[in-house]
Amino acid sequence: MDKFVPNTLWRRVIALAVYFLVFTFLLSSGLFVTKVNIKVGEPSPATISAPWAMDVKDMERFRQDQAAAEKATPPVYKPDDSYLSGLANDLDQSFSALRSAVASGTDSAAKAAHLRQTSPFTALPEGVLVTLVSTKADSSNATEQTANQIILGDARDLQYGARTEADVAPLRDRMKQDINRSALSDEMKVFLQAFVDYRVTQPTLVKDKEATAQLAKENADKINIQNYTVHYQANQKIIGVGEIVDSKAFQVLEAYGFVNSNSALRLVGGIAVIVLLGMGALLAFAYQYKPQIFASTRKLVLVGLTMALVLSIAKGINALNLGAQYTSLTGFLIPVAWATTAVAILADAELGVVVALVLAVFVAVLVDPRLETAVGLQVGLVALFGGVTGVHSVSRLSQRSDLARAGLFVSAVNVLVVSGIDLMSGAQLTVWAVGLILAVVNGIASSVLTVGTLHWFESGFQITSAVRLLELSNPNRPLLKRLLVEAPGTYHHSILVGNLAEAAAEEIHADATLVRVGSMYHDIGKLKRPYFFIENQFAQDNPHDKIAPTLSSLIITSHVKDGLELAREDKLPEPVTNIISQHHGDSLVTFFYHKALEENEEVPEEAFRYDAPRPQSKEAALVSLADSVEAAVRSLRQPTPGRIEGLVRKIIKEKFNDDQLDQCDLTFRDLDRIAMAFVRVLSGIFHSRVEYPELPAGKSGSSEGAKRANQATKHAEKPPAEKAADKRTEQTPEGKAGEKPDGTAADKQSGGPAEKISRAEEKPAGAGEHCE
Repeated sequence: MDKFVPNTLWRRVIALAVYFLVFTFLLSSGLFVTKVNIKVGEPSPATISAPWAMDVKDMERFRQDQAAAEKATPPVYKPDDSYLSGLANDLDQSFSALRSAVASGTDSAAKAAHLRQTSPFTALPEGVLVTLVSTKADSSNATEQTANQIILGDARDLQYGARTEADVAPLRDRMKQDINRSALSDEMKVFLQAFVDYRVTQPTLVKDKEATAQLAKENADKINIQNYTVHYQANQKIIGVGEIVDSKAFQVLEAYGFVNSNSALRLVGGIAVIVLLGMGALLAFAYQYKPQIFASTRKLVLVGLTMALVLSIAKGINALNLGAQYTSLTGFLIPVAWATTAVAILADAELGVVVALVLAVFVAVLVDPRLETAVGLQVGLVALFGGVTGVHSVSRLSQRSDLARAGLFVSAVNVLVVSGIDLMSGAQLTVWAVGLILAVVNGIASSVLTVGTLHWFESGFQITSAVRLLELSNPNRPLLKRLLVEAPGTYHHSILVGNLAEAAAEEIHADATLVRVGSMYHDIGKLKRPYFFIENQFAQDNPHDKIAPTLSSLIITSHVKDGLELAREDKLPEPVTNIISQHHGDSLVTFFYHKALEENEEVPEEAFRYDAPRPQSKEAALVSLADSVEAAVRSLRQPTPGRIEGLVRKIIKEKFNDDQLDQCDLTFRDLDRIAMAFVRVLSGIFHSRVEYPELPAGKSGSSEGAKRANQATKHAEKPPAEKAADKRTEQTPEGKAGEKPDGTAADKQSGGPAEKISRAEEKPAGAGEHCE
């Protein structure tokens, strides 16, 4: 196994496996409780409390009441189609016999005698029979229809039909009443009443077993399980020591696994699946949308560590007991925003949002492993919105106070979420007030934890955050103070480079803070030999005039290696050291190369190139471009906006043609935006000034005082390098070394503006690199 550990893939697999086990353990550790030897009817050997919040259902009483509801369901009846079919057939035969008698050719007495032989006509008086056989056939048909409607209609009626033997007599009476109320003849009424007495002799309705069973099921389903549910808060007492265990208490103990733990294993399996899905979603997002983070094992391990720490804290918070009324609110204290803000600062803001989503699910499961109550959902909502707010609050971190402000934003959003939850759930006013307090504490605690742990995360995982960069930008840092004192020209140049690069970074959405800080340190290597760089040469002598071009080139290019040594001594972070090493790339020291060509046309070009990698990132490329642009534009005698823009675009084009930008992901659109940003800043720096005239004596004091005031004003407008040069000039006898009042001789001696502009126009951008 040891031979696989150094491999990055195996390291990741091991880290993922460890985090999977840690997350699963943290979310499910509370499910395994100590077993107790306890039986119904015996005293409890100890006081037993609920390990987590859960709704316990009294299933035994619930099922008993469901069975009672089913048993109490009245039967559903339907017409007895078999019996009613026979009844309809008998009625039809009776009318058929009547129609046959009416249609026979004999006299009425003979017809009546013949009809009497058929039931139910046997029970009818002679006069009734004679009248019946004297009716017309058409009238008999209409009478038959009416008889069917009355007799069969009442028999089929679910309300008045006969369900039992006792209901038969009332049904016959109702049929007779309906016959009497009809428009039939009296003789026909007598006949039909006789038919009812003769044929309606049993129940006309039977039980509908299927409909009865369905109705019983519906009645059982109406029994609400919530009426048989008891909500137990975390740490709420289930049974005290010495108390007799009844069936209800035993059922609660069984639900929590104090008696039987088979259900806990299933819960752990489900939690493991949730953890696996959460980690998979996080890794899939990083692989698809953040490949640079997915490729960084350190950052992936950092994300997992922050999540594990938050879940560990959540485990302790969940064990707090605020009382039966407020225990369900403890989850509002879980500082998910701490993890999301740390990930946003140290890794990526978008990844921080995904971490907020995954942690919201995890803490919901941790608080309510069975997902039976609304507590898990409520805690998950607070975690989600608070975590996302934390990410948004630090996504553009530009000063240390932003961290404190992020805590306030998280608190405010938590308050809104808790208020919304309480309004929907109808919580009491006191519960709402306690929830608000916990929500505010959550936001503040998240901010405090972020500030307190950020340094340790940075140091342990060697990751540079915006906060660390802001600390490095403090001008009181020893290295920057040395640069200001020992190489003031370089310090001033670095500040201007930072302004240029930062403005361009904001245009192309690069890391503006890293660019500004990298610019401040990019030339710290010049501290080894500051006076070999013209911005620090305040005397008249230029040491490069006395040495060979090859040696001058070696001195100039060595400031990159010297800078890296100083950076390591000062423990500057890797992103800053990358800018130091890459800000010149492998470009050519053009001035000394051309100077060497004047002496020897066979001189190799490689001897005059920087031995350093080309810019690998947008930030390093921005510093490289800004460094060259600032050095070249400074040499312009008349820096009008048009000339500045032409020179800026020329330098960028030369950098591009020299392949210095091949290894960074800048686009042509980015280069155009960079050029416009440089021109805008430089036009503001090198703007024209109005010359102040001297006032006549007597209007503003003595002419001596006016001159002194005018000189002081001009002196104040000069950059630090020119001020220092003025001081040296004042201390030197006038005219020494051929110096003129306007400094022309000094310019010629040390490569001044007149000489620089010609080089900038005739040679590549590196011509002024011996100066800057």
